Amino acid sequence: MDFSRFNIMGVALSTRTYMIAPISYAMGDIRTGKLRALGVTTKKRSSLLPEVPTIAEAGVPGFDYPIWYGVWVPAGTPAAVVDKLAKDIARVLAAPELRAWLEEHGADRMSMTQPEFARFVLEESESAKRVVKAAGAKP
Repeated sequence: MDFSRFNIMGVALSTRTYMIAPISYAMGDIRTGKLRALGVTTKKRSSLLPEVPTIAEAGVPGFDYPIWYGVWVPAGTPAAVVDKLAKDIARVLAAPELRAWLEEHGADRMSMTQPEFARFVLEESESAKRVVKAAGAKP
């Protein structure tokens, strides 16, 4: 797909023909009919928009680009600090209140060990490089 003709930064102006945005940000405009959801970027349908297909279902096999957040610390941070931070984050992510809030906002909890997260970030980076190259995008 030639993405050069699309401006995905049209969220503020609401004058663009195409955008990728978190569902929670776009939901108001979807409900009022200002936006029409064509697909979700994750490998499974959103609980907030179950009638909207995934991009993979819509014809782009393997498309899976969830919005995710991670926590990093500076190199050289003591292992004891990193371990405590990881345990605290895992505890918070397991809290029923946060799980309910994430579900209400259409988000999936992605709790990983440090090695799992490192692999995930590398895989996401490699996948993004392939997409950029295939699209012919220039920096």
